[in-house]
Amino acid sequence: MAKIGFIITTSPWQFQNWETAANIADAALDKGHEVSFFLYLDGVYNPIKLQALRGYEVMPKDRFSRLLLRGAKIFACVICINARGLADGRDYIDGVKVGPLNLFADMIGDMDRLIQL
Repeated sequence: MAKIGFIITTSPWQFQNWETAANIADAALDKGHEVSFFLYLDGVYNPIKLQALRGYEVMPKDRFSRLLLRGAKIFACVICINARGLADGRDYIDGVKVGPLNLFADMIGDMDRLIQL
């Protein structure tokens, strides 16, 4: 099976890129592919565990939690989270890993396909 990577650079409330990525990732996991995410720039705001917004039934953190349970891997850029005051990843849902940008370079080398959103 293929290894599919995603890089998300936008926050959840500017665009629906997180939802598009989650939908594609779910479909890929259904087919047995490996899925990894790298959250970069404002993309690091997507899996914050205390998200709440009236009127939204499913928050980005909920979708990412389900993807993690299904075997997806999610990494966030340590420089990006620290620059935004996200406390070294303590604000994240369980399972999100924090790492340096060279982790993304390693991911790219291991992917069959990379989708940037």
